[in-house]
Amino acid sequence: MKFTKFATTCALALGVMSSTALAETTLKLATVAPLSSPWGQWAQGVAKKIEEESGGEMKIEVIGDAQLGDEQTILRQGMKGRVDLVLVSNIPLSLIGQEMDLVSSPFLYDSVEQGSCVAFNHLSEILGPSLREARLEPLTWMEVGNYIVFSKDEARTPSALEGRKVRVAATTADELFARKIGAVGVPMGTSDTIPALQTGNVEAAFLPGVFGIAIGTHKVAPNVTVSNHTRLIGTVAVSQRSYNKLSDQEKEWLSAFTEGGAALSAAVLGAEGALLGKLEGAGLPVARLSDEESAEWRASADGLREELAEQLGPKAVSILEQINAAKVACGS
Repeated sequence: MKFTKFATTCALALGVMSSTALAETTLKLATVAPLSSPWGQWAQGVAKKIEEESGGEMKIEVIGDAQLGDEQTILRQGMKGRVDLVLVSNIPLSLIGQEMDLVSSPFLYDSVEQGSCVAFNHLSEILGPSLREARLEPLTWMEVGNYIVFSKDEARTPSALEGRKVRVAATTADELFARKIGAVGVPMGTSDTIPALQTGNVEAAFLPGVFGIAIGTHKVAPNVTVSNHTRLIGTVAVSQRSYNKLSDQEKEWLSAFTEGGAALSAAVLGAEGALLGKLEGAGLPVARLSDEESAEWRASADGLREELAEQLGPKAVSILEQINAAKVACGS
């Protein structure tokens, strides 16, 4: 009898342990961002918050440093449900639909504040349907930062790049802008940029400030122009295949990514200013533009958004109208 009671007690204990193990949900988040970068640190911070708030019932495993491939590969894996969450920049979003390139239009916003307002208060409503068609559920919009110019020779104005080969991202918006300013846009990945500058295949590069400085672009193209001509916004999204398996409580825990998006934006934009200050402190030529020079950059993109939307089709035209309405709602 005593043995039977003991066996029953053990079985119950094992059952409790088994149900506890089954109750734990672990999701994998993939990104190319280094774990030590602002994006990697932010993702790990949100993962820690979720684990704490859930009492260990939900865990997010952050897999960074491009361990699961480049951004296009990671995005495809998310769309197919092979990874649970993706943290990607705007560059691969055209895999979902070319209309997504509109969020990379030069001088899309009138101010930093307006851009942040549109991104965090309106963009999920505007671009959410496209993401959901691709079997992704957007959680937040990820700050990538502002495009600046790294060049071998001084390039304070867009006219200074006329006829010169400039590295651009492989997006319709980037390529169109290069043509508008008379530059020869050379689409390439970020890993190819520094070798291309070293060999002379390109003479300048458009890159996000934090990323461009972090990889040392200024060492081969030391003239830095703070053009801030494009605000790059990516996404953190969860695979619908994974999302549909979650309980309401688990979805609520996952909303920590949504709530934390603005903090990441502030961190990235703050890092931009700090890194540019370090370059100046080291004696590198960092061009802070005058009002006249800034006006020339902005004028170079006149009509580009409308031309891009028309080129990309009716869906893009509708999205641009929604973005413009969101800008009005946010104010300047």
